[in-house]
Amino acid sequence: MTTALNAAEADRVLKSAHRAMWALGDYAAIASEVIPHLGADLAEACGVRRGMRVLDVAAGPGNAAIPAALTGASVVASDLTPELLEAGRREAARRGADLEWRQADAEALPFADGEFDVVMSCLGVMFAPHHQASAGELIRVCRPGGTNGLGVPAADHTAAELTFLTGISQGRPGFPAPRARGLG
Repeated sequence: MTTALNAAEADRVLKSAHRAMWALGDYAAIASEVIPHLGADLAEACGVRRGMRVLDVAAGPGNAAIPAALTGASVVASDLTPELLEAGRREAARRGADLEWRQADAEALPFADGEFDVVMSCLGVMFAPHHQASAGELIRVCRPGGTNGLGVPAADHTAAELTFLTGISQGRPGFPAPRARGLG
């Protein structure tokens, strides 16, 4: 039991450090200057449209959530860091986007199984420390037959070039039949 408590405490400290680190920088400026169209491109690649229920995991300042909301979809932007969510709220207000902002850990999402039509993450989820846990959560909260989409660096490209992986979730781990598209 002591080992489990030590691991849980170490994970709590790790998440606290992550939250603090992400609160230090101006990631909204980085997103708008370095990857200005990536969020909108991801929302488009995922087929986001009016009437869909969409979750952006590790949304940061909302570079994918805001364009998704502008389509008329019902969007929830979730992130571990409240300061990033606040920056997103300001940008959403500036752009006239209506969406929900929720503080949430990508590895333990506070949403029901199959709650969303589209679950996406534009870079953010790749920084979660436990990739298997966060991948499982992305699949869990996506409805069967829904879409999971990730904007992540491609292994065979520079960090500035990104690959979209989108696929249909059929209630099993992984991203079946992914479509990849390089950017950059």
